[in-house]
Amino acid sequence: MRNTIMSVTSAGALLVLVVAVAAVSGLTLGPTQKEECATGKYPPPKTAEYQVPKYVVNLDLPAADRWTHIVKERAKSIVNLLTQFKDFLRALDLQVAEMFINYIDHNFGNLTNTLPEPFADEIKGISKATGIPLGEVLMYNIFYEMFSMCTSIVAEDPAGKLYHARNLDFGLLMGWDIKNHTWVITESLRPMIMNIEFQMKGKVVYKAVTYAGFIGAITGMIPDVLTLSVNTRFSLTGGKIGIIEWLLGDHSSQWVSFLTRDVLTYSTSYQQAKEKLSQVELIAPAYYILGGNYSGQGCVITRSREKALDIWELNPGKGVWYRLQTNYDHWKAPLFVDDRRTPGMRCMNQTTQQNVGFAGLFNVLSTKPVLNKLTTYTALMQVNAGKLETYKQHCDDPCWPW
Repeated sequence: MRNTIMSVTSAGALLVLVVAVAAVSGLTLGPTQKEECATGKYPPPKTAEYQVPKYVVNLDLPAADRWTHIVKERAKSIVNLLTQFKDFLRALDLQVAEMFINYIDHNFGNLTNTLPEPFADEIKGISKATGIPLGEVLMYNIFYEMFSMCTSIVAEDPAGKLYHARNLDFGLLMGWDIKNHTWVITESLRPMIMNIEFQMKGKVVYKAVTYAGFIGAITGMIPDVLTLSVNTRFSLTGGKIGIIEWLLGDHSSQWVSFLTRDVLTYSTSYQQAKEKLSQVELIAPAYYILGGNYSGQGCVITRSREKALDIWELNPGKGVWYRLQTNYDHWKAPLFVDDRRTPGMRCMNQTTQQNVGFAGLFNVLSTKPVLNKLTTYTALMQVNAGKLETYKQHCDDPCWPW
């Protein structure tokens, strides 16, 4: 880890780190927004470098047994990720890190009992199947509340068919490898990406994209009903405060990715999902990007921890055929060192509604800096066909770090 730059994990820390990372990456200050929109990127090569494996999770099994077949196969990858995270902490402060790691391994796991079912038993089952301390499995499953950057798009084609696509960017400020120009945690996560079919009585209930050992849902769909993705929302009263409250005993709020999974498990309509995603109190603020199965059913729900602050909807009758959301409120300017919105919208407008589809959306999400060094995967969903495709993503130099 000697060739790695470390820093604190917050959006504001980008301003502190930007000059250093740009310098060691050979980049000019500020991500390029005049990058040519990518073309011809879809479909990616049918190689392990891009393709994502598919697994089935049987919801008829006891919760503790549902993930065993997956995590036993992927235990080494999960251990490697957790080791990288512990190395990151040690590089910040060895003494404090050892105290924190000791607490995680010996005490933190007790908090699993505060989680609602089936999540508590699923996490316990993963720990038992892999031999990884329960506290480390729990910590891994709350990473998303703190460390994610994303771009999500919901769009409608001229025939009224809804498409939903997203980049999942993960590992912000968690170790920059100077030699290879990569984020350490991002590189560890990419091999762990998988598509999951959640089945009950042999039938698909919903589909999701996740990382091995991560039981929450960040990207998913109920075939012929809805599509859903989650983006982190940066806020001064954000996830860290919610996590501290949870650690101190207030368990009234719900984890962002657990609510997403509940919606995918139990929702029967776009409207029902929209209402639940707008009302349930959360550990962290977030953006829920939701798509339905009829024309006009698409929106971005901007959430505080307590409630929806804004619902930004499609309006194809007035020419609003897509919504693109990154990690900043749509009515405010994005952080100047992290503007993925402007190039993303420029490429969507250049694509035009006539070319909405998997190829067009994949090209937009493959355009720098929408595609960046944090990007682990691109997911593409079409609700009526029940189609979910996921591809590992890579951003070759020169490439902006986020």
